[in-house]
Amino acid sequence: MSENLFFNYENIEKEEIKKRKSLLISPKILFEDFVDISLKKFNKDEITEIKNFFFILQNLNFDKIYKNYLSHPIRLAQMWCLAGKKVSPQEIKFVLAHNIIENGFLDEIKDKLEINQIKKIKVLTIDRNKETNLEYLNTYYNNIEKYSESLLIFKSLDKLDNLLIGEKYLFSEYSINLLRLQICARLKKYDLRLYDYINSAVNFYEKKYS
Repeated sequence: MSENLFFNYENIEKEEIKKRKSLLISPKILFEDFVDISLKKFNKDEITEIKNFFFILQNLNFDKIYKNYLSHPIRLAQMWCLAGKKVSPQEIKFVLAHNIIENGFLDEIKDKLEINQIKKIKVLTIDRNKETNLEYLNTYYNNIEKYSESLLIFKSLDKLDNLLIGEKYLFSEYSINLLRLQICARLKKYDLRLYDYINSAVNFYEKKYS
């Protein structure tokens, strides 16, 4: 196993370092570490199913988004397991594929997912042409929360993993307000530990870049 580059509620500076390092190594290596760390309770056939699915993802051009893009859904899958959620091969595949509509790969993957997993991905897919429209955003996050508590927690973890890149552009006044009003205000009802961590991260970066 290589250096552990997965989230574990350490201080924000340490988590930022792990996130940045995760973007520099091969997603294949990171995925193998994820399997070793998080899938110990899965049987051989289940692990093979997940590995085969990841192989399909690897053969798609996710690097058109940014280099080693797949490190993000891999880390997110580990975060989902860490959150103590009941997971299955289909659930792991959903996490690994959560951005396939936005990234333009739905047709290549849809027959490998269950209908309810595709439905969740559709709920999570934001209209980038409306992402600064406050009325639209409120509806978008309402729909995630209405779908399930778990999906809101998943979206919060998704946001957290992206926050830990730690780049200034992520922390405009608009972005910080969105995190507080749409993520933190909702998350507080469901997962206090995650709420406290994201809220602390927002405060940390707001102070850093003010």
